[in-house]
Amino acid sequence: MEQASTNLQKNETKPHSNKASVPQLIWKYKLHYVIVLPAMLLIAIFKIIPFVYGVILSMVDYKVFQGIFESDWVGLDHYFDLFGNPDFRSVMLNTIVIKTSYIWLSGAASFILALALSSLKSKQLRGIFATMFLIPYFIPSVVFAYIVIYMLSPTSSPFFTLEAFVAADTEWIRVIIIVAESVKTCGIPIVIALAAIASKHASSSHLPQVHSNSFVQLNVLPALRAVSAFMLLQLSTIFTLDHEFITNIVSPLTSSTGATLDIYNQQMGIMSMEASHASAAWFIQFIIQLVFTLAAYRVVKGRFLNELFQTTMNRTEIAANSSQRNIVGIVLAGFYIVLVVLVLYMLVIYPFRGSGNPDQSLKGIVTLWNVIVYLAVDIAAVIVFLLMTVTLAFPLTVKRLPGRSVYKLFLLIVMVMAGGMVNELLYIRNLGMLGTIFPQLFFGFFNLAAVFVLKSMFNARHSELKELAEANGKGELHAFFMLFIPKVWKPILALGVLQFVALWNGYYPSYLYITEPEKQSPITLFQQLAFSGGEMSAMQVMQLGAWLSLPSILLFFLFRRWLTSEVLTSQMRKL
Repeated sequence: MEQASTNLQKNETKPHSNKASVPQLIWKYKLHYVIVLPAMLLIAIFKIIPFVYGVILSMVDYKVFQGIFESDWVGLDHYFDLFGNPDFRSVMLNTIVIKTSYIWLSGAASFILALALSSLKSKQLRGIFATMFLIPYFIPSVVFAYIVIYMLSPTSSPFFTLEAFVAADTEWIRVIIIVAESVKTCGIPIVIALAAIASKHASSSHLPQVHSNSFVQLNVLPALRAVSAFMLLQLSTIFTLDHEFITNIVSPLTSSTGATLDIYNQQMGIMSMEASHASAAWFIQFIIQLVFTLAAYRVVKGRFLNELFQTTMNRTEIAANSSQRNIVGIVLAGFYIVLVVLVLYMLVIYPFRGSGNPDQSLKGIVTLWNVIVYLAVDIAAVIVFLLMTVTLAFPLTVKRLPGRSVYKLFLLIVMVMAGGMVNELLYIRNLGMLGTIFPQLFFGFFNLAAVFVLKSMFNARHSELKELAEANGKGELHAFFMLFIPKVWKPILALGVLQFVALWNGYYPSYLYITEPEKQSPITLFQQLAFSGGEMSAMQVMQLGAWLSLPSILLFFLFRRWLTSEVLTSQMRKL
């Protein structure tokens, strides 16, 4: 099966034996051009137009009372000013140092821990460890940030005796960010590397007894290639980190070494209303990340695709026969699991260990109606997201579709368009949607990385079936409903779960577009209570964080078997 997929990839560039003209091919595959129109319309309204707003903003001297199109044109002046601005150069350096350090630390940890898990003889123990490693990712970033700050506080930490508050130290803030982010997200590359190892074992099961260097061939090399793919994809977001985590972990005392480009854009564009200045910084971020994304996509597609989207269907068995490696694997995994357990203890046990009714004081802070409204909005956004993902991915399954390369390039460009900054704020204001939940709904439609994941999963495993159906005279409508959907419905639902988790756990859209507290999302209310001061105690804040983390964690356990390594690849650009 793996060899067949490799041959198909090699044959992708070869001319097809059936010499149909371009108009004939367009007519033959007309469904693919029609099916993407609704998604393209939504992309145009909520991605392309705000993007154009941002580009124009960066080239005018924006005045609030004049508007974008009436402001004076200044061309590239803001770009020249940026590179002469020491604050901008500082946040650029901070972002690069933090991101590259995170990539190296998480990559090295993932590689070592994947090898450790692959050495375990017990399949059940391996599964328990892998599941535990993934849980921190499903904790909202703002809740995770509050837990980290509480654990590092010299006055409140239940684990550490500290003489000073290290989270307020400029020399320690980068280390805290990098280590905390690695603990939160490392489960994803670990699972991806472990799946690559399992796939290699499954594809090599027909070979004779392994020889002395088989551990390197069957475990080390697949894990190394999978982690390399992870690191390359992370480089495609070199100027983007977990904005919600870093915003709440970095204080004015540590901004000189901890502030990132996203924080700079937020402060300049939203707080200081230097919209043109912030837009220029945002566009520089976009251009650089677009170049890195296109380069990373080309390299991963050409060299590491099999490590991310394995063609072997049964990848669950890993042959681990060495007792010595089994012990080493348990010890190494045990070190990491201690960090995860500490976080989970702080989330679900520590806040509730007191006597009495622990959640009584939380009544009225987050109302049931508020929870129901945002659950409904996020579910509605996920439904549209799933329809968009399916319809945008299906044309990419046709290798000789006219315009396929241009279409793929367009989707990659849109994928890099980051949102949530001043250009989208002004666009939403012009649409009259400030103060409403509609931005939460509309911007929740998009995660185009899922389109490429779904396409790659189908092509890696079922492209031969689609070509066979086409050779037998089956039309594209038949292929869509009778082949594509039946083969990918589980990954589709799993991608929907991840999108819901991202929407429910995120506070920034509600924080940006809604100022009335009673209308803000539950997670936004938590952020305001946790980091803006108030009458609630730290225990009450942590109790609220635990309750609000519950939906995402429950979904994780309910759909754990469907959250495969391929599906989790869709989250790499969010790490």
